[in-house]
Amino acid sequence: MKQFIFHDEDGNKYEWIRIALICAGCMAFGFILFQNLFYTILSGCLALLYPRIAQKRKREKLKEAFILQFRDAILSIANSLKAGASLQTALMRCQYDLEKQIGKKKLKPLLIELEKLNNNIKFGLSVDEALLRFKEQNDYEEVQQFIDATLITKSKGGNLTEVIENISQMISDKITIQQEIKLATAQKRMEARILTIMPIALVFLIMLLNPSYLAPMYQSWFGTTLLFLAALMLIFNYFVARAITSIKI
Repeated sequence: MKQFIFHDEDGNKYEWIRIALICAGCMAFGFILFQNLFYTILSGCLALLYPRIAQKRKREKLKEAFILQFRDAILSIANSLKAGASLQTALMRCQYDLEKQIGKKKLKPLLIELEKLNNNIKFGLSVDEALLRFKEQNDYEEVQQFIDATLITKSKGGNLTEVIENISQMISDKITIQQEIKLATAQKRMEARILTIMPIALVFLIMLLNPSYLAPMYQSWFGTTLLFLAALMLIFNYFVARAITSIKI
């Protein structure tokens, strides 16, 4: 399935430098915490997972920005249709409205895709063909619902203005609920971060104030391995907590 992907050229330019710095930081962290060369190198290797995690978070932010902008876009289209404009004119006005609203923002995925859609119409594609191409390139449930309802109504000769207005209200309500759920679970996500950081912070505090207290852990491979496994479990706990609080409707 195709999906819109945001290309951050400036970010990609320095991606390897960022990864190298993160690896170095993880190795320094591992050396201080584990005081063992093997686990120091292993800590640095774990940082190689960063690109995948960063890319996933970037996609999540992009999707959130796209959906929020899509809500504003369909409301703009519905208002234009109510004022008597054609669908093609409504799409052009929607692009103009979004340019005024989010033109200066860094993340504006919908505006970029809407410009492509309107350009396709200008260069000879019919509105239906342009909407189908938009649907193929943006595999989001809200987009699928909107495009399908619009094309079916046009083909069957229904009241396009009323249908788009109803669809826009339904999608808007769904997005509002998603935002309320995200706000309600924000405290739990913060607790997950604190529960991950606090044990490690306590270990560093003990190492600073009373180094001899943890000395037995570093006198054998078994003790060092337990420390490493404990750190992995904390990291795993953080991602499990994020997964639990990421409620999708």
